[in-house]
Amino acid sequence: MKSQKKLAGLFALVALFGAGHAYAVDATISKSVKPDNILVLSNGGSGLAQFGLISSDFPPRTANLTKTLKGIEYTTTSYPSHAGEEVEMCYYRPYNSTPYGCVDLLPNSSGVVSYFNNVSFGPGAKILIRHVVTSGPNPGYPAGNDQIVIRFSY
Repeated sequence: MKSQKKLAGLFALVALFGAGHAYAVDATISKSVKPDNILVLSNGGSGLAQFGLISSDFPPRTANLTKTLKGIEYTTTSYPSHAGEEVEMCYYRPYNSTPYGCVDLLPNSSGVVSYFNNVSFGPGAKILIRHVVTSGPNPGYPAGNDQIVIRFSY
């Protein structure tokens, strides 16, 4: 009888720990921003698209839940009248003014960045797409918007 109670308790414990993983929910946040016009100087210039994340971007009642990045889908625009364009995406952890890291992208392209997966994520985080050109007319205008879709679970 005692061994049956122990076995039942063990099953209950396994079910409890296993249930925590079953409740993970996948979610997305989509944003679109037109990068800055570029003022080209003798050493080139840059235009930024900044994607700040605030509490209202996240599902209701998830403020205190741990969130895990699962990938950042992106579509970049370009500055078609400018030469030597390079593009990078930088990720800033919540309420941090120093980037965690940056990855190179191509102008006028799309893809998925997984480099920032499993880094702390939530309100106060920021994603920045920077376009750098070496030369071209002033001011430099982007052809469209930079777009991101942040995939995460909580």
